[in-house]
Amino acid sequence: MRPTIEIVTATAELLYRFSSEMPDKYMREVFGKDDPELAEKCLQAPKSGMPALYRLIFNLSYDERKALASYINKRIYKY
Repeated sequence: MRPTIEIVTATAELLYRFSSEMPDKYMREVFGKDDPELAEKCLQAPKSGMPALYRLIFNLSYDERKALASYINKRIYKY
């Protein structure tokens, strides 16, 4: 099991990526698909802070959540 700080760091990097890049640069890498509706949700999440990120996560489908967790997990192991 990885330390919590590594999980938080990887999640913060993802939130930064959502706020600094257009979704077409990360949708396939993070979610494995291009979805305009999901892209718009990702664009809006950083504008409203952590509550919006929680809302985004809990409104994802099972496969989208799994892909997001897998992406974060891969980022953790880069450290």
